[in-house]
Amino acid sequence: MPQPHITASTDPAINSYTVDTSKAFVLAFHQAIDAGVTKAVNITYGQPAAGGPDPLLELTLTGNAPINLLTVPPGQEVTVGDFTVAVTRNPPDNGSVLVNCRITNQTLGSLGSPWTLRGSRPAADRWVVRFSDASAKLDYAICDPRAVVQDPGTALEQDHVTLGADDARGPATEPTVLGTLPDGAFAPRYLWHQDAGIAILPMDETTDEPTLDVELPGVYATIDAPLTVTSFFGTDGFLTNVSETKHLTISHRPQDIVLVLDRSGSMGSEDKWTNAVIATRSLVHLIADARAGVNDQDRIGIVTFTDPGTWHALPFSDEVETVLPLTPLEDARVAINTLDLGQPADNTNIGDGIVTALDLLAGAGPIADRRFTMVVMTDGIQNSGHYYIGDTLPDGAPQGTVEALGDITGDRLLILAAARKYVIGLGSTIDIDVLQKLTDTGFKHVVNPAELPGVFTDMLHFSQEVNRPVPSATAPGTIPTEPDRVYVTTTDADRIVLSVISPPTAGTIALDLWDGTRFTPPTPVPAPNISVTDQALSAGAPNKLPEGEVVWRVSLLNNATKEPEPLSPDQVLLYEDLHLKADLSLDRQTYLTGDDMVLTVRIRHDSTPVLGAVVRAELDAPAAGLGEEMAAAAPSLATSVVDPSGKDVPPPAEQRIIDVMRHNGWSQWPRHRAPGLFADGTDALHDPDGNGNYTNTFRRVFKAGSYSWKVFVDGQDPDGNTFSRQLAVTTVAGVKVDARTTKVVTQRIPKHPSGLQATRIIITPQDVRHERLGPGHDDVVVFALKDGMYEHIANHQPAPVFTDGTYQRVILYKGNQHPVVTVLAADTLLKPIDAKS
Repeated sequence: MPQPHITASTDPAINSYTVDTSKAFVLAFHQAIDAGVTKAVNITYGQPAAGGPDPLLELTLTGNAPINLLTVPPGQEVTVGDFTVAVTRNPPDNGSVLVNCRITNQTLGSLGSPWTLRGSRPAADRWVVRFSDASAKLDYAICDPRAVVQDPGTALEQDHVTLGADDARGPATEPTVLGTLPDGAFAPRYLWHQDAGIAILPMDETTDEPTLDVELPGVYATIDAPLTVTSFFGTDGFLTNVSETKHLTISHRPQDIVLVLDRSGSMGSEDKWTNAVIATRSLVHLIADARAGVNDQDRIGIVTFTDPGTWHALPFSDEVETVLPLTPLEDARVAINTLDLGQPADNTNIGDGIVTALDLLAGAGPIADRRFTMVVMTDGIQNSGHYYIGDTLPDGAPQGTVEALGDITGDRLLILAAARKYVIGLGSTIDIDVLQKLTDTGFKHVVNPAELPGVFTDMLHFSQEVNRPVPSATAPGTIPTEPDRVYVTTTDADRIVLSVISPPTAGTIALDLWDGTRFTPPTPVPAPNISVTDQALSAGAPNKLPEGEVVWRVSLLNNATKEPEPLSPDQVLLYEDLHLKADLSLDRQTYLTGDDMVLTVRIRHDSTPVLGAVVRAELDAPAAGLGEEMAAAAPSLATSVVDPSGKDVPPPAEQRIIDVMRHNGWSQWPRHRAPGLFADGTDALHDPDGNGNYTNTFRRVFKAGSYSWKVFVDGQDPDGNTFSRQLAVTTVAGVKVDARTTKVVTQRIPKHPSGLQATRIIITPQDVRHERLGPGHDDVVVFALKDGMYEHIANHQPAPVFTDGTYQRVILYKGNQHPVVTVLAADTLLKPIDAKS
């Protein structure tokens, strides 16, 4: 398709500019006109269709109102500033119209005045602007932008792809801009749109670059995604162009999913293991039902890990087990019902469990186009095994005997990089640093393990492109509510999957849909898959569900009487695959105290933004900062005496956390849930631009720790169908050390045993609100010394470590030396410290 472009005459005797294939243009020029002299500019354009509207032709003298040239009566003049303007429109000739515009200077001297000519019409046309002589100097000319989607070709589901458009300014051979544009004016912008019948995010959002990075959704069949891009110059829509449609083909691919379960002794507390087993069974059911009939090469496997020893050389402990090899979905959903996952046992070797899962995936055949998902459930406190997670050798790990997970190579590394990793940290004393390093998408912190099955809302949305409508004990609208039933509304679902956390002894689940007058089972009636802890079923593809809004009733029927038994919404995990998608994101992966935290929920029905939704947030945040509490408790803290040969002994850092909790009488780390979360005093996210992107800013990141958000979405899709969504995300905040409030103390040490002069430097890193960084961050509090020597170096000892939140060094120096200490505390550079003053 021909694209807009501007060319200037190459004949020096002709001062003209031709705008081709453009609906509109803007041309700015300076015209030097002597007193009483008239200069002309002629504009030629295509003859309008019979009965069609005239173009808009506006001439503006800077600082004055524009003149519509086609409304100036013949034989009359319009005064503008020190000039008059007269216009003649010649009859059509060979399909073109010529407008002759004459500008006369009414003053006594020559003026080189700035003018702007704008033209527009509904359809693309050729325009020619010709000046009567060379005294008209072009400042700039700009027409509609170039709009071309570069061929997107084919891609696989959940690939990261970059969509490309041509630069709106066009190539040098066919530019859409001549001259130098005013600063900030006519900046090119791009709006991408797709009509695939699925939601692809981000889409329908304006960008400043001609490329768009998107993560393709999961798909259940090969689909065609028609793409267009609308290019703009500026923000008023005057210069705009829409591309021809190009087609992106998205294909599904085999999925390999491995669940990696921590079976260490610490998982026996707080019911973590019991709930992890229930969650694992439920998750296998849900994934198998969500993917049923999609790809017969899909597989699910399960790895459990624990280790009777501590840190050691290869091989792995025999207690790192593949309890379910990569198994076809239907076989896996049956096998999980009776599969023995074992009991909590020994120490925590997370790295070994991860590597075993990678080997399981690598051993299933060529990597090719397979899609990998790894779900890790752990309390995150590593203390054994061969592979460790992180950049620092763990306490008690022998140098040269163990390996960092980041040093793996070959297929292990390729799969680790390619896999979508979802990490669930269970219990009060998770190791946040370890869990962060396991995933580049954040992790979910579950303080109460009984809430673990509900975490699948986020996990399944992350891995399977499904959302969880909010279940309720009350039927919507005028539908009668019955006791002991749970109701869920879906919107345009192709498939729903359901898991109910209830053993078969309590009854058998049943699923019905409202047909307008009563509840009836879907056709065919889905049969439940039953384990000792939960029950699951699915409905939909290949048997199509009703379009639009569907109200479902979930029941737990007595096995003998078929009457409903008690059932709560928390027991019901129902998910729909999506035409309507709600996506929750944060503006960064991690935060520091004092940072703003911006939440955004993007809601789309296929390719259409959903407007008018009610989006409400809840936050579970730390009520006490880890570093601050550990530092505060240190002077009076009675530390536990731990038998190093015991089972699942926490590393010293985690043991201090446990001791602080005991010291303060806490059964779990204090958490805070408060209303009025956001900067505007509400709990709501708003759509200020009317583009289906709901956002708000949280400005109370005051404590270090994990911040877990739940977001509830209610609204209507573009067809008027009601919907609800529940979304979740966890992020982490550390302490932002402030150079002004960080305490720095220098203490002269008289009569030091070395015979040298000595000064102790004591640093207490803290943020602007005096929240202390706390102990355990010796790797990010770095001392540099100019002149002199550290005491511990002179004594051939490691650097001292303190548990009270201070970081200290003793500086030794001679009388003729002048030692200066520089400290970088968690990326904050403190003022140089004169150790001699």
